[in-house]
Amino acid sequence: MMTSPKQKDLKYILYVRKSTDSEDKQMASIEDQTSEMMRLAENLDLNVIETITESKSAKTPSGRPEFNKMLGRIQKGEANGILCWKINRLARNPVDGGQISWMLQEGTIQHLQTYSREYNPWDNVLMMAVELGMSTQYVNDLSVDVKRSQRNKAKRGWYPASVLPMGYKHKKDYNMGDQEIEKDAERFKIVKSLWKKMLTGSYSIPDIKREADSLGLRNRSGKPYSVNTFYNTFTHPFYFGVFDWNGEEGYKERFFGKHEALITEDEFNRVQTLLGKHGRPTKVNKYDFPFRSSLSCGECGCAVTAERKLQAICTQCKKKFSIRTQTECPACHIDVSEMERPSIIDKTYYRCTKKKGVCSQRYIEESVLENQISESIKKVSIPTEFYAWAVEALKYIHRNEIHEQDHITQQNRKRETELLNKLDNLVMMRASDEITSEQLLKTRAQVEKELRVVRKNVEGLHERAIDWVGVANNYLNFAQNAREKFKNGDNNTKREVLSILGSNLTLKDKKLNVSVPSPLSGIRSTYDLSVSLNATLEPKIPQLKQGYSGELDATNSSLLSD
Repeated sequence: MMTSPKQKDLKYILYVRKSTDSEDKQMASIEDQTSEMMRLAENLDLNVIETITESKSAKTPSGRPEFNKMLGRIQKGEANGILCWKINRLARNPVDGGQISWMLQEGTIQHLQTYSREYNPWDNVLMMAVELGMSTQYVNDLSVDVKRSQRNKAKRGWYPASVLPMGYKHKKDYNMGDQEIEKDAERFKIVKSLWKKMLTGSYSIPDIKREADSLGLRNRSGKPYSVNTFYNTFTHPFYFGVFDWNGEEGYKERFFGKHEALITEDEFNRVQTLLGKHGRPTKVNKYDFPFRSSLSCGECGCAVTAERKLQAICTQCKKKFSIRTQTECPACHIDVSEMERPSIIDKTYYRCTKKKGVCSQRYIEESVLENQISESIKKVSIPTEFYAWAVEALKYIHRNEIHEQDHITQQNRKRETELLNKLDNLVMMRASDEITSEQLLKTRAQVEKELRVVRKNVEGLHERAIDWVGVANNYLNFAQNAREKFKNGDNNTKREVLSILGSNLTLKDKKLNVSVPSPLSGIRSTYDLSVSLNATLEPKIPQLKQGYSGELDATNSSLLSD
């Protein structure tokens, strides 16, 4: 890895970040990152004017004060280069990633150096957009994987909650197929005796708490359980063998557990009656709303829910009434079946749940929302001709990168052999008294230092061996096919398209706001640029079908590097 004369004149800020989030558990520590990057800066002769460290997650835009401070200094011209361990240290969300990418394209950031890769203003922006997009997508996928794992556990019949109801505990070190939840030997018998007392009808919840305290029932912190805990205990269906968990559609489903039930369902229902409740199982919504679990309110941040309005307009009195639970007009008592051609209204609306309090946002019809999603997809869509050209262009670039990487690897291997031979010669020269012990130690230290750098360079090249074509092709394929899939797909397909289209999906003032991933916006921007430059793609189609060969022409090369 060589340093250009221009890079030696730049002023670099070393940015080091490690958060406590799960996706950072395998990341090198702040001390290790700092040590390795300062060693790299010394080897590359880079001028580091400041080191900025931060222990913050990069999931949320503008949530890192030190990161914002660094960008502010660069925008003021106090620095013009960034050093960091990996590109994902700078951004794990599309907003910060887009800002870094834009500042690099504009030349505000003139050089960005990671441990194994460098980025320059004239580089291919699509590749950097894909890498930043992968960093963002990693966080999204992690959340999806955790939820999927919990759903799978629920389907197997085991309650996925991290804290189980009183009297039960998770079994440690179980194998797949084994019992995953078992009785808590210290508490199960006491809890069972409390249920028996409750079933007599002679005890209130406060009475049960006093009884539990006298029996020595304590939580894991050694303190008595609160009254609210006992209310939760005697209203939790887990004790008769079932539990509720979010299913694949995003709403509650009831699962039959494989754990040992403490009471029967009839006994549970009797306690609900004694508590002044009916103990009905959680109602599962029968309607499949495609966008309910994907959206949040842009004003208060609450979840967006969906409602289906199934109504009829009476042909006699013109009153509009719901026919979900009745078919008779409440005003004139005529049944819908007796009306002549009644008007039936069947619409679905999306609205804020307003669980945090007052919110001014109103509902939006599903058809209007679908049109807005379709328009958002249209903004990142590309035609078939551009897709074919872009795929072949990426393959061409990838082949060049592999060729360059192989060439650099060969050079480093050659230099490694030379240095090892030099070490052997030093030993021979010392044995022949051609050099002193001091000269041997000094020269050997210098050679070993360079040898470590060479070997690190080789390791770094291996870490960079990523199938960019495969990753980029997935985004290109989405940009080409998403509109058709969304238009003709079922609700599951629509949800899938929407999840790929963007994150942070919010509704505000009946308008959908989408944070489109950097790779998708980069692909569309490149296509728009090709149109503005009148870059006709038809002449290249025969070449693409036969296999791309030769150098990209000047116009098309500029499209990939802008």
